[in-house]
This record gives sequence, C-alpha cells and structure tokens, in this order.
Amino acid sequence: MAITGATGQLGQALLERLLGLGDPTAVPNSAQGCSDGPVAGIRLRTVSRRPLPAKLRRALGTQHTRADVRSLAAREAIEGADLVFHLAAKVWLGRQRGSRDEMRSVNVDGTLNVLAARPSCTVFASSAVVYGAWPDNPLPMDEGCELRPNAQCPYAQDKSVAERVVAQGARLWSVLRFCAVLGSHADQRVARSLAGYRLAVPEVRGCAQALQWLHEDDAVEALLRVGADLLGAGKASSQVLNVATKDWVGAPDMARLAASRVLRAPGRLVLAAAEAARWAGLSPFGADRAVLIGGPLALSPAKAAEVVSWEPRRGSEEVFTEALAAGWGQAPHNR
Repeated sequence: MAITGATGQLGQALLERLLGLGDPTAVPNSAQGCSDGPVAGIRLRTVSRRPLPAKLRRALGTQHTRADVRSLAAREAIEGADLVFHLAAKVWLGRQRGSRDEMRSVNVDGTLNVLAARPSCTVFASSAVVYGAWPDNPLPMDEGCELRPNAQCPYAQDKSVAERVVAQGARLWSVLRFCAVLGSHADQRVARSLAGYRLAVPEVRGCAQALQWLHEDDAVEALLRVGADLLGAGKASSQVLNVATKDWVGAPDMARLAASRVLRAPGRLVLAAAEAARWAGLSPFGADRAVLIGGPLALSPAKAAEVVSWEPRRGSEEVFTEALAAGWGQAPHNR
C-alpha cells in the first residue's frame, strides 16, 4: 500500500489511522481489510516533498521517500503497490513566474507518474471545485453534473484533467471529489483565512453561496472504505464519488456561526481584491479561490452511501464551528 502527498492534510490524517496513532475507537470496520492496528503484515510506503512529522517517521520507519511526485524516485517507491492513495497535489498558485505551469505539471504529470508505477488499485483525491461555482448550479449536485471548472481556478482545471488521466490509465480506480475539508491537520493558511470570517463573511452580490465543510476524520473514512472496496474488486471500481456533508451553509449561516456579518460586493471587486491580497502576500487565496463563492457549490453524497456505505458523521455547521473555535495558531504548515 502506498500514499502520495503523505505530509498534506489528508495524507497525515490517513497515515495516523493506518498506523494506529489516532483514536483507536475511530478506526472503522472498513479499514480492517487495510490495517490491523499498526499496519500488521502490510508494507506501507509513503511519498512527499516534505519530511514526515517525527511521530509518523518513528512509526513508519524507513518506508518514506522524500521526493517530488513527478520523479523517478517517487515512481520507484510505489512501484507495484496493491493500492495507492494518490493525494499529492499542488493546491496553491504561487506568485513567481512559471507557477501556473508548475502547478499543472505537479497535478497532471505527477498523476501520470503515479500511474506509470502500475499500482493494482488507485484511489484519486479530486475536488468539488471541478464542478465550478456558477449561479445556475443545481442544489445539490450529483456525479452526473457537467464539469465546468472556473477559468480563474487552475487547480480545478488540473483536477478535471487528472480525473480523465486516472480513468484512462489506471487499472482499478475510484475518483473521490471532496468538498472543503477541515480538522486538526488543516493547513495553517486555511485555518488563518477561516479565522477572518470572525470579521466578515464575503459574498458576491446577487450570488447565493452553498458551501460544505467536511471533517477530515470523515474524509479518511471515505478513503479507507473505497480502498478496501477496490482491493476486493467491489462496486467502487471505475466510479466517481462525491464525498461531502449532507448539509451546506450559506454566507448568512457562516456569519451567524462566526458572530460576524456578511460583506457583499460585486463579483469583479471580490476577485480583484482577492488577487491584490495574494500578490501582496496577505493571503494564499487570490481570484482562484474567490471565484468559488460565485455560486452554490454543494454536492450530494448519496452515491457514496449506496456504493460503499459511507456517510459523514458530522455536518457542515458543526465542522465549521469547531474549526473557528480551534483557531489557527497550532495548525500545521503542511503544503
């Protein structure tokens, strides 16, 4: 078994579950095909650009490869794995020249490199953003909805392409489209930006929001269930599944939970302000993320419940409120 992007939010949370370092009562029955406590009898290999945190490094031993997901070293590290959780991705669009090409290369060429290792089963972490945020989006969206990634969001465009790469090149595969994920492993930049909601919740004038916030424990549960199903050649093979909460929140809901207010502005002004803040180094988010509040973007998880019996244990309001209370000071810088 192998994990790419092992130092990211989902990678670390998944590793802790597989290594038995988290809450033992939280390990689902679906994981028993993958793990018996601390990965008994299984060779678990991980790849990431960053070093693993100390507790994961001690538990995992020498099976971690520090390498770019596009490299030969990364491909050799996961060569012939029975199951790969492909979580590695470049999420943030840098400010330096060539950052767009670098993002595309990591997200698309990196996926091609993972598939070149010929894993027997591949679970690919995609994103809700592939649907795009548009005023005419249905509520909620199922997996049959057209993919319309916003032009301002290159990450969404890359994920859409990478999904096709997986569908065309993997042996047994599943694609999971995650809504926004929060939890103790969430990147500090996400947590800090979320804390800004205590001042105001932005909203594009005339465009209602519908956002979902998924707890990382529920996200890991979905990964494990789908991975176990693929190893058993089950119903998840060649399937795309939305992984999201059953509920969603709008700007007024988040303002109420944050005890703040809604700040409405024209779409062009929202995008311009976000881009100016990114270039000034005040925010990791630019127009690439601000565009995602330009319409409802909420997914139906009904298919995941049907195919692998996955349902989230927490709702968006609970996850959002918990993240606000946690603050950002102790959040990891894991991207």
